[in-house]
Amino acid sequence: VSFVGNRGTFIRGYKAMIMDVEFLYHVGYILTSVLGLFVHELFYSILLFDLIYREETLFNVIKSVTRNGRSILLTALLALILVYLFSIVGFLFLKDDFILEVDRLPESKAKESSLQLWMLCKGLVLIPVCALGFCFPFHPHGAVETEADQWERACDTLLMCIVTVLNHGLRNGGGVGDILRKPSKDESLFPARVVYDLLFFFIVIIIVLNLIFGVIIDTFADLRSEKQKKEEILKTTCFICGLERDKFDNKTVSFEEHIKYEHNMWNYLYFIVLVRVKNKTDYTGPESYVAQMIKNKNLDWFPRMRAMSLVSNEGEGEQNEIRNLQDKLNTTMKLVSHLTSQLNELKEQVLNTYKKE
Repeated sequence: VSFVGNRGTFIRGYKAMIMDVEFLYHVGYILTSVLGLFVHELFYSILLFDLIYREETLFNVIKSVTRNGRSILLTALLALILVYLFSIVGFLFLKDDFILEVDRLPESKAKESSLQLWMLCKGLVLIPVCALGFCFPFHPHGAVETEADQWERACDTLLMCIVTVLNHGLRNGGGVGDILRKPSKDESLFPARVVYDLLFFFIVIIIVLNLIFGVIIDTFADLRSEKQKKEEILKTTCFICGLERDKFDNKTVSFEEHIKYEHNMWNYLYFIVLVRVKNKTDYTGPESYVAQMIKNKNLDWFPRMRAMSLVSNEGEGEQNEIRNLQDKLNTTMKLVSHLTSQLNELKEQVLNTYKKE
């Protein structure tokens, strides 16, 4: 409540409160805790997802999927269309190859009639053995099921064909060909099976699925680059004035001293809090100016791209240049005076020589 209250949620209107994601998140957090307290303890496990919300790296993993969700959904739709086309081809021409090995539940055997449990089948004596409430056909030498019970046709209808290709085709590394019947090279449809298996493997498994993975990986890489760029900016740029570290090279004040003493962002925050909690009648001139700026959401009172240390350094530099120019001017004046005296002496010598002649 204090976290949401400090964000000013309760002083805004109902519409702004409902649209606040932080508020909705904490409301869902409370509802989940209440459900875990009064309904079932399973709801407490949902609270572990709070770690994703608090940890930025894990949150970027989720954002890597949701940020380009439209591209991922369209690529997944393309995959479904391709699966549908391959299912139609399999239903029309390769129906007999969709024979899957299954493991039937023991309950299915319990539903069979008692006569089938005692009958002789291919010379094997089936003896009913009951264990844990289920009756299993048991052979003294270990035979449990007949071979026909272990296999099942999976493409007698188009719907079953689509489900089989979608379920087994996408989950197997080699595509749908890994779960189909292995045909003989002497069969007439053997070349068609080879083309069918290879096309599904290259188009669906290699191209389409890797497109989805590529979008997710590229998005995660972009998010990581943005995070590193933000961290680099915070390390090399003043948060208050925006001046970079290189502006303070060869200056009397270093960048670390500047952000610690001259433009400490926490001092600015403390000043803003002071202006908000202080009585308006006790404002000074600068405090009244800053309070009005904060009310108008105007940040012109921040010293953007300037600092007192750099201004003083520039002033000292100008004074040094003026002093150097003055020294050069004085030196030049002395040199001119010296040359003038030498010219006068030379002039007198020439006049004296002319008089003697």
